[in-house]
Amino acid sequence: MQIRSIRLTNFKSHSDAFLEFPERISVFSGKNGSGKTNLLDALNHVSLLRSAFHRQDALNIHFGEDFYRLEASLEEHGKQHKLAIVCERDKKKHVSWAGKNLEKIASHVGRVPMVMILPDEPFQMNESAEWRRNSIDNTFSQSFPEYLNHLSRFKRILAQRTALLKYFGEGRRFDEALLDALDEELAVESGLLYNFRMLHLPALIEALRMEYSFLSSGAEQVDLHYSSQLHTTSALDLLKTSRRQDLESGRTSAGLHRDDFDYQLEGVPLRKFGSQGQQKSFLLAMKLAQYKFLSAHCGKAPWLLLDDIFDKLDEERISKLLERISAPEMGQVFITDAREERSRELLSGIPCNFISLEEIKK
Repeated sequence: MQIRSIRLTNFKSHSDAFLEFPERISVFSGKNGSGKTNLLDALNHVSLLRSAFHRQDALNIHFGEDFYRLEASLEEHGKQHKLAIVCERDKKKHVSWAGKNLEKIASHVGRVPMVMILPDEPFQMNESAEWRRNSIDNTFSQSFPEYLNHLSRFKRILAQRTALLKYFGEGRRFDEALLDALDEELAVESGLLYNFRMLHLPALIEALRMEYSFLSSGAEQVDLHYSSQLHTTSALDLLKTSRRQDLESGRTSAGLHRDDFDYQLEGVPLRKFGSQGQQKSFLLAMKLAQYKFLSAHCGKAPWLLLDDIFDKLDEERISKLLERISAPEMGQVFITDAREERSRELLSGIPCNFISLEEIKK
């Protein structure tokens, strides 16, 4: 799926902007704060129908306005497609594809697969178990509609259980049958998601090892270990065992949402012993592995969105990355850089579309 153009109306810092993408690689250049990352977030909307940075749609509305609108023209196998996203303040977001309303957002996920790399992700990769879970969930959700459906149900039931625990904690009438019913539903979804992860993680891990070997010229070995309470105990048993604690704390203390993914370098934890360069290489390898996984399972080349990537990598890693993105099998690539001259030099010889933020705002 290729995007040919996009129009932004009242989207974040862009009150009115129209961009075309005649080449496979596009570079957004401009001073810091000019709105380069907001353009990547607009492309994230086209892929996932949401922001990469928050869940509140109203936060995407340009200051002082009451709505935002995104209109994208896409092409696949010679067929043209139109996507429109409209969000009015305090109203439900409206999405249409080919002129028809999308009733379920999930039906669009995977249609335009995408991988994004952001500047602060090396820190999040080390410090946030939620980030590590979301990274895996995002890849599987784009690859398999059924995974996204189960994940959505799991999160909804988990939220209902938490609300019920808090309700009981306020001294309201305790309803054991209702809690039992929620636990059974949550356990079913947990088991399905766990089995899905166990089935498909090996392929993603193998791709990670290959990409890191490529980036490090085979100098080091990496691994990813999946940690889950479900390795040894069923989800339903976990919920039953922790029920008293959950009723006291008002939250679900055990289960699939406590899973984690341990990144390893030469058999030791990356976050404790990896250098900054090794951590950046691991993140880049993970993203390229997710790209490869998406390409294989979606049957199309994903987009690759790179935010200020040249500021964060040394020359050797930049060279390896450029070797990857210049490969003919890659999909569209979108890069932001505050220094246009640097991008032009690095990408010389590769057909690119350079878009100046100063120009589109005139």
